Amino acid sequence: NYNRIQAPRQIVLPMDFGLMINENEPVRLLDAVLEELDYTELLHLYSSKGRKSAVNPVFFFKVFVFGMLEGIYSLRGLQKQCSVNIQYKWLLQSFKVPSHMAFGRFFKRLTAPVLNRLFAQFIKVLSRYDSITFEEAFIDGTKIEANANRYTFVWKKNVIKSLGRLKEKLSAVCQKLLALTGVDASALSDTALLDYLTKECRDNDIEFVHGTGKHKHQLQKIYEECEAVVEKRLENEAHLEIMGERNSYSKTDNAATFMRMKEDHMGNGQLKPAYNVQFAVQSEYILGVGIFANPTDTRTLIPFLQQLETLHGRKIGHVVADAGYDSEENLAWLDRNGYLSVIKPKTYEVNKKRSYAEQIGRAENMEYDEAKNEYICAKGRRLRYVGTTTQKNSSGYMRESKVYQCSNCNYCSKRSECQRSFAENGPTQNKRIFIADNYLRLQEKNMRIFSSTKGILLRINRSIQVEGSFGVMKEDFKYKRMLRRGKENVYKELVILAFGFNMRKLHNRIQYGRLGKRLFAVKEAC
Repeated sequence: NYNRIQAPRQIVLPMDFGLMINENEPVRLLDAVLEELDYTELLHLYSSKGRKSAVNPVFFFKVFVFGMLEGIYSLRGLQKQCSVNIQYKWLLQSFKVPSHMAFGRFFKRLTAPVLNRLFAQFIKVLSRYDSITFEEAFIDGTKIEANANRYTFVWKKNVIKSLGRLKEKLSAVCQKLLALTGVDASALSDTALLDYLTKECRDNDIEFVHGTGKHKHQLQKIYEECEAVVEKRLENEAHLEIMGERNSYSKTDNAATFMRMKEDHMGNGQLKPAYNVQFAVQSEYILGVGIFANPTDTRTLIPFLQQLETLHGRKIGHVVADAGYDSEENLAWLDRNGYLSVIKPKTYEVNKKRSYAEQIGRAENMEYDEAKNEYICAKGRRLRYVGTTTQKNSSGYMRESKVYQCSNCNYCSKRSECQRSFAENGPTQNKRIFIADNYLRLQEKNMRIFSSTKGILLRINRSIQVEGSFGVMKEDFKYKRMLRRGKENVYKELVILAFGFNMRKLHNRIQYGRLGKRLFAVKEAC
């Protein structure tokens, strides 16, 4: 009891903690902004009957958001701050300090749909304070390590190989049974064979024995081998069901996928369990968060934009993204749904190099005869239209390409330069090129905005705003690894982090007089 040894002090009446907090502290702004939200759905998560929560759920939410704003993510860290920090005490409005378990119960009870609707309200409130117009959105992704053990990987290829080996083991079991009893069970499945062996052991009154010094019956040995095959098959099928379309997952966080990260702790390109986190940013504020298992960004754009449209009930004007999002499927979807794309083409940087213009085997560097619908190679030979091919990707998108082929490439002095494979192994056919007219049309439309004055301004702001948000999150907030497991928990954690990020951004823009400035000017950025 430290009260016994402290020096005597003047006794004063308790006073409002708010009097001790400076007028321009972020906690005051946070409290004022979050008070404008409607918490009806949040309060409905708590039953009106029975024991009530010791702390109002709204105060829990404010403390969580303020903790994210200050980079305090652990439940025990929040509990400690509520015990010693005047600002947290002020947010609690003198309620009893909740335990870390109370914070955990609140987070578990808070559902993702309720949190999404609170975040949509929050963005509307911010739009009244600052310039959030949805005229454009800067989209990018980063990989964040999951809260999972690094060496708990399950690889899809290994599981498939294991299933193949089980067929050989089952065949060996059938051979042993044939040699012992003369019964051919090769047509039976593993479960049917196990049922048959169970019946045979029961009919022959075979007592199963285990341990050292015990002699097992041959039929018991066959039964145990068949049982091991069935158990391993069920285990592998469970692995494949958890993985779905992914190539790996972690046993300690099934939603995490093993990806190659920038932070390589062993320096050998080791894969780590992670999530692909997508941010949509405008006016430096995070408009939405997406969690995906794809290691690359290409397949994340369409579902992420659909998620944003559902969240805010409106579409974004210009979608600004880097070359990782360039694909015919993405551009076609944006064009079909009324979005304006400002996406950097995959070959944008390569096209600037002189070596690109010297590659005579590329269709872009060949002369096109529009009247005859033929391409003319560097040797003067013609590549004639021979048909159209259709390719279907894993998401179901059908891509059509016109095929042009040279009638004869023999004795061509430039063949090894035109067909790279000729110099290595020798081509199996004459020169062929594939032209996707729809993709070229979509790229041309995208490039008109991308190369315009507004496009240049948006491209510069993309690198400043959305990549800057990742920098702030990882370096200033020190958020480099997930704290929770499971896709829903990770998503809720990141949305609350977006609350804190946006509150800090609003505070900084107010303090530096930058309200209403949606974009950085080109000269300022350079």
